[in-house]
Amino acid sequence: MVTRTETKMVTGKINGLDVSVPAGTTILEAARMSGIDVPNLCYQPLLRPWGSCRICTVEILGKRGGLIESCATPLGEGMEVLTHSDPCVDARQYVLQMYLIDHALDCPTCDKSGECYLQDNTYLHNLNANPYRRPKLSQPYVHFSDLIDYKWDRCIMCNRCTRVCDEVIGVTAIESTHRSIEASISPAFGQDLSDTLCTNCGMCIAVCPVGALTDRHFGHHPWELDATETICGFCDVGCTINVESNKGIVRRTTNLWERGVNHGYVCEAGKWGHERIQHPDRIFYPRVKEANGVAYEVTWSDAIDSIAETLAHYQGDVFAALASPDSTNEEAYSLQQFTRAVMGTNNIDRYLTASEVAVERGVRASLGRDVSNTNNMQELLTAVKSALIVGPDIGKTEPVASYWLYHSRTYRESKTVVISLDKYPLTWRSEVWLKPNPNTTAILLNGIARQIIELGLTGNSDDPAIQEWVATLGAYDLDSVVAATGVSVDNLQKAATIYATGGAGANGARDGVFPASLIYQTVAHQGRGGQFEGYGDPAEIAVACNNLAILTGNIGRAGGGVAAFRGTANYQGVTDMGATPAALPGGGDVENSSARSPFESAWLSKWAEKAKTSNGFVPLRQLPASRGVGNGDLIAAIESGKIKAMIIDGRLDGQNSTISADLETALEKLEFLVVIDTFDSSLARLAHIVLPKAMSLEKDGTFTSFDRTVQRVRAAVPTMGEAKSVNDAITMLGERMGYGVGQAHPSLVMSEIAKLNPEYGGVTYARLERNAVNTPVASYADPGTQILLAGPDGRASLSPAFVAAR
Repeated sequence: MVTRTETKMVTGKINGLDVSVPAGTTILEAARMSGIDVPNLCYQPLLRPWGSCRICTVEILGKRGGLIESCATPLGEGMEVLTHSDPCVDARQYVLQMYLIDHALDCPTCDKSGECYLQDNTYLHNLNANPYRRPKLSQPYVHFSDLIDYKWDRCIMCNRCTRVCDEVIGVTAIESTHRSIEASISPAFGQDLSDTLCTNCGMCIAVCPVGALTDRHFGHHPWELDATETICGFCDVGCTINVESNKGIVRRTTNLWERGVNHGYVCEAGKWGHERIQHPDRIFYPRVKEANGVAYEVTWSDAIDSIAETLAHYQGDVFAALASPDSTNEEAYSLQQFTRAVMGTNNIDRYLTASEVAVERGVRASLGRDVSNTNNMQELLTAVKSALIVGPDIGKTEPVASYWLYHSRTYRESKTVVISLDKYPLTWRSEVWLKPNPNTTAILLNGIARQIIELGLTGNSDDPAIQEWVATLGAYDLDSVVAATGVSVDNLQKAATIYATGGAGANGARDGVFPASLIYQTVAHQGRGGQFEGYGDPAEIAVACNNLAILTGNIGRAGGGVAAFRGTANYQGVTDMGATPAALPGGGDVENSSARSPFESAWLSKWAEKAKTSNGFVPLRQLPASRGVGNGDLIAAIESGKIKAMIIDGRLDGQNSTISADLETALEKLEFLVVIDTFDSSLARLAHIVLPKAMSLEKDGTFTSFDRTVQRVRAAVPTMGEAKSVNDAITMLGERMGYGVGQAHPSLVMSEIAKLNPEYGGVTYARLERNAVNTPVASYADPGTQILLAGPDGRASLSPAFVAAR
């Protein structure tokens, strides 16, 4: 289905230049589009016009012209505007003089010095004296929280902080108080921010144009810092961040406005997560544990020698590996390549929680492939009219994705239905909040599906596939679902109507088609860190969500689709790289000789004539042809002795919680365990040899976010201690065993991936330096795939199919 959007355009003149923009575009935005810089203080991209600072004053020519705020005035047809005429400059100088009457003149000690908008505009408008003076009303710092300070005498009351907190973050933790000269910014009810709904995202600091709100953990000036643009490694949204370091230590992360999938907006992890790099629990050096349990640090050379000589005894199906969904694409590719081409087994999978494994199982069953999002997150800013949010608090699991849900409600008047046991701001703002009884989420979703059918809100109810599936919904009649879930009849039917009609209502179809609706579900987070319990079987919930999308025809539509968040930074990429027991990079079946052939040609040629180990370890001449042991059977295989040795790439969240208690219990029975980890986790303490792992801010590579956006990860600082990337560690190990062609930069690894994985055929580092790209992308000329469509090939497209309700 092709969606056509008609936009009315208007044409005016700005500084004599003809400018054509969509109707409703403000003069300030039109000028920016044309490369004309208009000074401003209260304007912030993606926030509503405010018009309080008056610095963006421009002059409109003509009889009804005059000076007016450009940030709040739309460009009209035929309008002529001057942005730097004498009256404009005089007005701005006067306004700046008014600000400087009471503004603290402490620039040398202010954290914002060097990047302060008021400071910049004062210099720009040549203000070196102020005829308007009175004694300064100095005030001490107010500690809003252990992270944020407020300085009243620097504040210009632009309200960017309160607006971003309300319109984007959705929590309204701070607000304007008092009036006139006593006007101030304060947490709700004057409390400490920790006692409010504050998410500690730091966006109030980020948008503050002056030094009124400052970071209590930061004590430098911007000219002292080196900046590196990279991708946040703490969740699967894939936010672009600006990492600023000094003397090899990350001092802060800042925001790159209108850049990346997050447009510059970040969450708590993006703002302050960099502090984990210097955490005392980091593993700095390789570590070996003796039979008596005593562990000691060794050199990398000694550790690699010991691992190589030991693993040489376990070539074949007695070996297995788990790749971290936090690692880069290049790291995951290297580990699965080592497992198959060196160790001779397909026993490779990702290191996942039970809920993540279950969601994968459900998604594969109903969509034909394991994909985190069939669509693109940016549609929340352009196309989404209705959203169904299922599972744990998305404001905690994927915060920046939740921002665009709030933004969509505020600016596009989209409708929202939330199914969650958690009470959070989106549940209050949504049209319907359904809080089912524990472990009945799948029942509720199936009940919604049946109501959509009974209300006649699906246009293809005569489809035989739908009829066959509807027969499995016999147990989900209205009374039974209400009794089981505790949800009222009215709310259930209202939720069904909003989702099925794209928020337009039962009579809102145009040409017989309702607007699209999306589904975001977060049940893969169930049980993570002991949180978010009580939703039920994640596989059943994933299937029920996908069934709803298929039923309503929302697969393959802009503003529709379904997303199953997994939480870790690169789950989608690690899956695409072939870290699965049944599929090679790109999804080819390991049992298909034609699929294996190009990999055998590329990989097996890297073997030396003979292995370098001392115990008869032999080079492989063909890749393993049988499916390996994955997460579903791994614990049983270890306990039975089928798996005797493993390499596990650890996860970031393993620092404070156990990823899989059952797996860790089973790992004690292994004869040999190597763990590559960042922190001294419970997993690392089980290992015979531990290798220190670099964090995402310490290495180069790529991440593929939940909506299949491939982005460039850049090293911002040197690694702590002797930590290395997984790619470097595996390359060293392979070389020691007689396999490989020397240390390769991740860009060269990606070049090999592009040749062998057709879905990444158009991915190169040179291209990623300019912009991100969505997979599948077949070639450099291919713009990428924003929306996956239903088709016969489950690798490059989707194969959606109803799965019977249980």
